[in-house]
Amino acid sequence: MRPTVLERVEAYLPARSVDVQQVAVDLGLSRHQARLMHRVHGLDVLHEDPGLGLYDLVLEPARRVLAALPDPSVVRYLLYAHTIQEVTPAHVDAAADLGRLLGLADAECFALTQQNCASSLAAVDAAGELLRADGDPRAKALVVTGEKPFSKLARLIANTTIMGEASAACLVGLTPRGSTVRGYAVRTDGRFREGIRMTTQAAQDFGDSYAAGLAAVVHEALDQADLRLSDVVTIVPHNVNRSSWLRVAKELGIGPERIHLDGVARYGHCFCSDPFLNLVALRERQGLVEGGHYLFAAVGLGATYAAMVIEHLGG
Repeated sequence: MRPTVLERVEAYLPARSVDVQQVAVDLGLSRHQARLMHRVHGLDVLHEDPGLGLYDLVLEPARRVLAALPDPSVVRYLLYAHTIQEVTPAHVDAAADLGRLLGLADAECFALTQQNCASSLAAVDAAGELLRADGDPRAKALVVTGEKPFSKLARLIANTTIMGEASAACLVGLTPRGSTVRGYAVRTDGRFREGIRMTTQAAQDFGDSYAAGLAAVVHEALDQADLRLSDVVTIVPHNVNRSSWLRVAKELGIGPERIHLDGVARYGHCFCSDPFLNLVALRERQGLVEGGHYLFAAVGLGATYAAMVIEHLGG
């Protein structure tokens, strides 16, 4: 079976940045709660642009990906992965609109959102399955992410994180050049299906089991790739907060320096764009190691734990 390959990944952050403590106050948090977000959870700056529409946010990296593609007509599928289930009014098909605006007239366009902030990794996996079933070795899929936190309910996870704005785009194919998926593991624990509406007890149980749940899928993805954690260059995380990742690091038996946590302070949690946003940041700041293995890890409320091992083979 031909493996799924991330042939190109691009990301975008609005230029305007705001102090997370000011955002916390604007959301009605107390001074103590605002300090918690900064001092304990490690959030510093969020990016946002109130004048930028949802489609403009998502289209920015997608257009860069397509501009580098000699023949965009090979894109057979567009998958819009997002966390907030209702990113547009019910009568608006955002994925179809994005496909039209990108000029992908012949692509099948649909959204994937059921795994919340782990949905982007699920979209990459789904794209690979679609391409293998398609039968055309030239066929590609475009995975896009990005959303606007339009309300307090969408922007704040109490005592945990505050959401920022970002977007990403991944060109997925079956060619041997790019970042090849070597393992993907995902588990959903339905005990926490109420998400942000969990009871106090359920939220406590989720917090208590969080590190072990994420560590379990990390090891499962590594087993699929026939690797050990020591073989991984770095873990590329979602940016929920620093304190949660310190607990996961302890559960995994590694130091926090093995996890790329810079993004938590630099742009905060940007829904399911985080893993790709962090991968691009690593690529631009220090380059990706040729032949190196990287591990995406993300958790979606509900609760879905996901991990994906990629091997960077250039591109």
